[in-house]
Amino acid sequence: MVWMPAQAGRFLDYAERHDIVLYAMFLLILHRGLRRGEACGLRDHDVDLDAGYLTVVQQITTVGYTPITRPVKSDAGDRMVPLGPKTIAVLRDYLKMRQRWQAVSGDEWPDSGLFFVRPDGKPWHPQTISDRFDDLIAKSGLPPVRLHDLRHCAATYLRHGGADMKEVQETLGHSTIGLTSDTYTSVIIELERGTADAAADLIPRNDSAA
Repeated sequence: MVWMPAQAGRFLDYAERHDIVLYAMFLLILHRGLRRGEACGLRDHDVDLDAGYLTVVQQITTVGYTPITRPVKSDAGDRMVPLGPKTIAVLRDYLKMRQRWQAVSGDEWPDSGLFFVRPDGKPWHPQTISDRFDDLIAKSGLPPVRLHDLRHCAATYLRHGGADMKEVQETLGHSTIGLTSDTYTSVIIELERGTADAAADLIPRNDSAA
């Protein structure tokens, strides 16, 4: 399931109002296609907002219900991801909010080194991220999607915005361009169907055949 861009915008607006704690993470996943575990495992020194990029190196996944920190799946998954101004602005606001959390916690603030943390400074459990996302979707009235589908949305919007399949592959960390093409071609075609007559609409025609 892939949302149309307007639906994705409605979700981000809703998340900003109703779950400001996780809003920046959801926005980053939707803008840049990170996996849930990659977002949870992102560290402060992996993110350079001044230079405008982040590096995906590790992920926090689960075995059963136990969180496990491990390297990303493959060499392709270990990647640098550029960040645009709108994404950077939201991440800067998040860091200001995190600083306020830390000031309240004082000496009790844990030094996890993670970029996205709970208001008490502790790591997020990946399942909690999914549960909070599902709760937002249920209350927002939007078509139901999984958290992982935000990654599909990011890839689709990136391609529709002019990126070639190679760029989409590298941004998402797919091992092969074939995987990227096989996964996203059908949804990209559906998204582009609305402009399929763009050229025809520019060509003037007589009302009746000559």
